[in-house]
Amino acid sequence: MNVAAERWDKLLGQAELLLPHYIEATAGLSHEHKGIRRSELFFFYVAAARFHPSRIVESGRGRAQSTLVLARLFPEALIVSLESDEHSPDVAVAAERLRACRNVECRFGDSRRLLSELVEADDVVLIDGPKDFRALKLAFGLLQTGKPSALFVHDLWLGSPARRFVDRHVPSALLSDEPRWVERYASLDSKKPIPLPRSLGERRAYGATLGCFEKGVEDYRRRLFQCNAAQSGDRFRATLRKIFRRAPLKRPSDFAPR
Repeated sequence: MNVAAERWDKLLGQAELLLPHYIEATAGLSHEHKGIRRSELFFFYVAAARFHPSRIVESGRGRAQSTLVLARLFPEALIVSLESDEHSPDVAVAAERLRACRNVECRFGDSRRLLSELVEADDVVLIDGPKDFRALKLAFGLLQTGKPSALFVHDLWLGSPARRFVDRHVPSALLSDEPRWVERYASLDSKKPIPLPRSLGERRAYGATLGCFEKGVEDYRRRLFQCNAAQSGDRFRATLRKIFRRAPLKRPSDFAPR
């Protein structure tokens, strides 16, 4: 059995033990359509619980969907939640939803600047803003310090440039669209049946996807360097596509001698 399969077997076994507590702790909570799905939050809970975090640092509070659930699932931990836009209409919604939570500390500011100062040793970190390569660069920069026990990045959509980078360069990442996870726990999101994979291990697109990156299992300094290069390449290709889309089509007469 390879290491990745062994890690997934352990995670799935732990999930069965923790599912009753997850359902009990989150019973009756409203769920915003804008935010991290239930199956992804359960994935976070199972993957993070083994670290017994005393602090969870969240970047991207929005309407406090994940903040509220994490406060319930980890009642002994301090949830430090960072949001970039203090003038967003979501701020009032989040404040009302979190009004009764005594273990949540809400802050405002740019996570790309503040997280490096905010994250402490053995914290678990959840990044739901910024997105894409910016999120991965922020994640790898934090992980290379050796401080976070684990770091989660949201919106790693299957087929996106950032996700292709993870699939190619970070084989240790655990991803919430793992077929066995989706097959068992997609019912937390909807009672509608999901299409089964055509072959063992095949991944099908299942929403935004949450990725888990653990301390010490990768050379994150190298991953950060590779991520910067991949982002530059992606920007260059995007620029070329724009140029060629704007370029007028040539007619045969344009090439005739004058």
